[in-house]
Amino acid sequence: FRTLDDRYNLISIGDELTRLLEAGGLSVIHDRTPHDKNDYLDAYDNSRVAVQDWLKQYPSIKMVLDLHRDAAEYADGTQWATSATLNGEKSAQLMFVVGTNARGLNHPNWQTNLSFAEKLAVLMEKANPGMNRPVQVRYKRYNQDLGPTSLIVEVGTAGNTHAQAMNAMPALADAIYALAKGT
Repeated sequence: FRTLDDRYNLISIGDELTRLLEAGGLSVIHDRTPHDKNDYLDAYDNSRVAVQDWLKQYPSIKMVLDLHRDAAEYADGTQWATSATLNGEKSAQLMFVVGTNARGLNHPNWQTNLSFAEKLAVLMEKANPGMNRPVQVRYKRYNQDLGPTSLIVEVGTAGNTHAQAMNAMPALADAIYALAKGT
């Protein structure tokens, strides 16, 4: 369920989301750096530097999405998979994770991020019932304090196949596009 092969990891999922958003007329910067390549625990520190650099270089960035696969497993260690159907095909479900300012963390945008997550979830659920897992609000910031409308998007779980994760991207792209266009 973990690979450095960009044809099968989340970088390829980001490539597909980028392709779909750009086809809808949105400008996208896709950072293809595997921030967890050397040490899984350093991923947020590494991605924080990258997001800060992108925001400095392009201050007009309107949203930052951090794509993940949820690490959910059964007691016996078997990887759990989410399930939805999109356009007649089996798909991974999506879940938005919002960090907060709990425990004294500086995070002035967390309520804006929560509103953003809820709007995306409503748009996706309306168009594709069953696509969403509930929005999760957590006590960490996950680098979402760096700018408005920043979210973690859990693309299924480690138990979902690559094809199932790819199949979820049109629902996410359509919701982002609708929200960006105000429809």
